[in-house]
Amino acid sequence: MNGPITWFIKNPIAGNLLMVLLIIGGFASIPKLDKQFFPTPEINQIEIRMEFRGASPSEVEEQISVRIEEAIHDLNGIEELRSTSREGLATVMVEVESDYPTQKLTNDINTRVDAIRTFPSDAERPTVTELTYRHQMGRVQIYGDLSEREMKQLGETLRDELVRQPWVSIVELQTARPYEVSIEVSEDSLQRYQISFDQLANAVRQASINLPAGSVKRDSGDLLIQTRGQAYDRADFESIVLRSDISGQELLLSDVATVKDTFEDVDVDIEFNGQRSLGLNVYVTTSPDVILTTDTVKAWVAERSQTLPEGVSLEFWQDPSKSFKERVRTLVSNGLGGLVLVIVVLMLFLRPMLAFWVSVGIVVAYMGTLFVLPYTGQGLNMISLFAFLLTLGIVVDDAIIVGESVHSAQSRGLSGEHGALVGARQVVKPVIFAVISTMVFFAPMFFLPGEWGPASMGIPVVVCLALAFSLIESLLILPSHLAHMKPEPEIAQTSWLGRTRRACADGLSWFANDRYRPFLEKCLRNHAMVGGFFLVMLCFSLALFGGGYLKSAFFPRVNSDFVVGNVEMPQGGAFSDTQAMRDRMIQAAEEIKDSYNAQPRFAETGAIDNILGVAGGNKIDLVMQTVNDDLDTEEVAKRLRERLGDLSEAKDVRFDYTIRDPGKPITLQFASDSIADLELLADDVRASLERYPGVFDISDSFDAPLEELVLSLKPAAENLGISLADVARQIRQAFYGEEVQRIPRDGEDIRVMVRYPEAERRAIANINSMYIRTSDGREVPFSTVAAYRVETGYQSIERVDRLRTLEVAADVADDGAPPRAIVESILQNDAPTWLQMYPGLSINMDGELQEEIEFQQAMVYLGMLSMLVIFGLMAVAFKSYWQPFLVLTAVPFGLMGAIFGHWILGWQVSMFSIMGVIACAGVVVNDNLVLIDRINNLRAEGLDLESALLQGATDRFRPIILTSVTTFVGLIPIMLETSVQAQFLIPMVVSLSFGVMFATGVTLVLVPALYLLGDDIGKLFGTLSRRGPKALAS
Repeated sequence: MNGPITWFIKNPIAGNLLMVLLIIGGFASIPKLDKQFFPTPEINQIEIRMEFRGASPSEVEEQISVRIEEAIHDLNGIEELRSTSREGLATVMVEVESDYPTQKLTNDINTRVDAIRTFPSDAERPTVTELTYRHQMGRVQIYGDLSEREMKQLGETLRDELVRQPWVSIVELQTARPYEVSIEVSEDSLQRYQISFDQLANAVRQASINLPAGSVKRDSGDLLIQTRGQAYDRADFESIVLRSDISGQELLLSDVATVKDTFEDVDVDIEFNGQRSLGLNVYVTTSPDVILTTDTVKAWVAERSQTLPEGVSLEFWQDPSKSFKERVRTLVSNGLGGLVLVIVVLMLFLRPMLAFWVSVGIVVAYMGTLFVLPYTGQGLNMISLFAFLLTLGIVVDDAIIVGESVHSAQSRGLSGEHGALVGARQVVKPVIFAVISTMVFFAPMFFLPGEWGPASMGIPVVVCLALAFSLIESLLILPSHLAHMKPEPEIAQTSWLGRTRRACADGLSWFANDRYRPFLEKCLRNHAMVGGFFLVMLCFSLALFGGGYLKSAFFPRVNSDFVVGNVEMPQGGAFSDTQAMRDRMIQAAEEIKDSYNAQPRFAETGAIDNILGVAGGNKIDLVMQTVNDDLDTEEVAKRLRERLGDLSEAKDVRFDYTIRDPGKPITLQFASDSIADLELLADDVRASLERYPGVFDISDSFDAPLEELVLSLKPAAENLGISLADVARQIRQAFYGEEVQRIPRDGEDIRVMVRYPEAERRAIANINSMYIRTSDGREVPFSTVAAYRVETGYQSIERVDRLRTLEVAADVADDGAPPRAIVESILQNDAPTWLQMYPGLSINMDGELQEEIEFQQAMVYLGMLSMLVIFGLMAVAFKSYWQPFLVLTAVPFGLMGAIFGHWILGWQVSMFSIMGVIACAGVVVNDNLVLIDRINNLRAEGLDLESALLQGATDRFRPIILTSVTTFVGLIPIMLETSVQAQFLIPMVVSLSFGVMFATGVTLVLVPALYLLGDDIGKLFGTLSRRGPKALAS
């Protein structure tokens, strides 16, 4: 490395050009970077969907889900198989092994599913889809005084216009019911006109048809023959002739049935700010740019709103660019504030020009990273921006160490170029090893399991790039600048800044020589006691963490701009009950909105803007949009939950205010062959969870049983030639309907259904009053040939790896016990009893807690592996087994500082806290390397061990203090940030800042003491060299 350093010092223009190139390249690359809120996750999943309309969940499971599972379960590449059977729909999710090609498995599944020949004839064709991630870029809400048909027609027109805009890939019309033509005939009409559902359906099929009939081969050219009788609207269907008599009198469909050109019988009701509404979801699939896309949509909405009918409005909301800009602004402003503080601190101890060039190193490292970042597949998002902030305290260290070394050499009288060369050479090898070590510390993040692997890839990529460019800047560009730095003018030395700097520098030197050195000398004389003291402190910190005195959350709750309420009512209840609950939630939200907006602090901007309430089937979704950064959405969510009061009539209740809803913190999954055992177990698990204080909103997948009518034949049916299949088919025709055909219209395939009128499909009594038609045309009362009984079923049936499963989930209050402690207690105290009571039962954790455990296990394994790699590299370089241990000693004590920081400030330990500890390890290893290398150099020059320890620690006191103080000071702005949006970053900052400050004491006190202790051990066992290990820089 000495050759390139010398060449750049001799050729300063090369250093300047390289610096300018990196800065210009960084700015030029910014427009090329994808800009999104979160990075694109890797979805290794394949979805198989199949509709079996009108079928109960148990029928769907038996006829579809089980058959698909049995057909594909033995394929290579399947990590997990999950299926959900609901009324009329089977969904099978295949989790693909991380290293298996998803496209190949998709093809294999398609082949197996296509080979199944036992699916019900009334079921739709299965679809097999490899899931891909789509970036939602907001939502356009259409609302106003329109009928449902007018609203949907307008929505379709706007959808087609919006999808043609630049930067927009997909636009989906949400919550709009599909069109349907319903031919409704009563039982009285069937009897009056002596016609059956089969005859009615066949008549429509034969009359409503377009059919090509070939062509006439003429000399002048072919003449195509076409039959055009397809009915498309109500009038067309009503004019269909069912039959005619000898006199020519015709029986029309309108005489027998009522034709409705309407919507499918799906219960959906949407309100946006108190008016009927539909939503357009905007997506981008590749190369997302959240700012360009949302700006395009906003401009389109503003322009298109001018041409809408009176009383109809468009609103663009759920805008991700707002949060993106706010968080970028927070990170950039705090990063710049930290950079200014770093410059101020450096100028208190170093020449202003030296402090300037050291600070420029941070900018160059960041610009170089941005220059290369587009070619790594990473973009600008919350994770990569977080990584830039994470490296602020790391990249400055190399420049400080090199700059301080050059400054010391030039202060000893060496000329500019010679002083720069000598100073850089003294630290080149420890700096290189420090950078490599820090990269190895972050390397495990390239191999994290689950969804967090690809999602967090931006952190190690940014860190490694920033470290690489920091190394280039500090060893090539910085020495070339410092080599030609002119001597400081006398006027600068006598100025107030010069006097202040000299006072600070002299004060630091005085402290190092007159206070620190005598203290270290005493510590070295009692090095065993010093080691014991630090060990006790480390054990105390680990006891704090392990004893539950620190709360933890795998992924901290990062407040979003929305409060979302999800309530699920019992299956089978009246839709009016769902609507009433939706209206109750909207009213509570409106009251909270008015109370916040009336507060003086929100007088200018308001606090809460839009409110969306969706009632669909038995589920309600409520969304409240906040418009002020000072409003705590967690507080809003709590007030909404309190305002709603008792919700015992609901099956499941969930309120969320975060950007990532991980689900309820406690999720337990039970699998068994016996559905009866699982049903009994559900009550046991509920009772167990209720014993723990703070546990609330307990739900399980067996709640709210679904009533089913099960048909059976009477003996008289056989005598009449009526089979169970005949009864079932005619019941289905009457109550669900028979699909006669599908017609292409309005961009959809519209179903044409024949069935009873809605009034005759609402009561069980109508089954008793219907007639069953025999093959010879006779009509027999239902009660004569068949009977029914009411049985209890389930609204959905979950299966995992071909076993039925029960999932129990619960929420925990902030003042309750940690969710992990509750789950571990249940597994230890209750699970053994359940395993004995229910043979064949298996119990697993699921949800966020399972993710946390997998993450921790991976981090421990990969972290130990990286430590071994670093130990091996340093053992070879130092030619010692003991000194790599000394270098790595600071890592657990950095963790100690992080724990104390969280304990003192009251912050939860999260995955971001772990990131801060990793960054801290990079800083403190750097300091330890420089210190030990200096001690080894002094020993190589002939000093005895204790003198080398004292002199080396004193020599390196200033750069170690500067790196630690600049790291701490640079993070002060973000640590003091009060914005709700920045709170999730603070645990990382606490880990890094407190870890560095505590580990600094370890570097300056414990490492010399352990160095001496190692020498004592070596003398005792005669295994370590008395001459001392070889220095890195020798």
